Amino acid sequence: MWNKPQSDTEPQSQPQPQATPPSRPAASGTPSRQAVLGPSISIKGNVSGEADVLIEGQIDGEISFRQNTVTIGEKGRVTADIHCKTVFVEGQVTGNLYGDEKVVVRQSGRVEGNAVAPRVVLEEGANFRGNIDMQPRSGKQVTPAKS
Repeated sequence: MWNKPQSDTEPQSQPQPQATPPSRPAASGTPSRQAVLGPSISIKGNVSGEADVLIEGQIDGEISFRQNTVTIGEKGRVTADIHCKTVFVEGQVTGNLYGDEKVVVRQSGRVEGNAVAPRVVLEEGANFRGNIDMQPRSGKQVTPAKS
């Protein structure tokens, strides 16, 4: 009753798809589950698990996600050694980064500690203070010498 009938010659408008926000990198390149520790979360102690994790809060202890990706978001503040498959730093980390595949410090990232991984990426503008050990991938991780 209220709708004007459309003829076959009139173009029909299609709903436009909404833009989706950019996703965080997954460890295997396929969509995966990702745990999120929000900005209001503060943990003192060891954190470990078997999922990719995005940290936007504060952690003081040790982080171990050996088969997964750890992302320290821009609001994340971490004082811990991080052991994982891949680590992305967009916030602040005080501690050593151990990546079985790679360590990436983004432009907004700040790291005070050592990075040990076969591939280490420091984006232009990243703040990094420490040593880098780009050892070939082997079953054994070596702790870098302290300076």
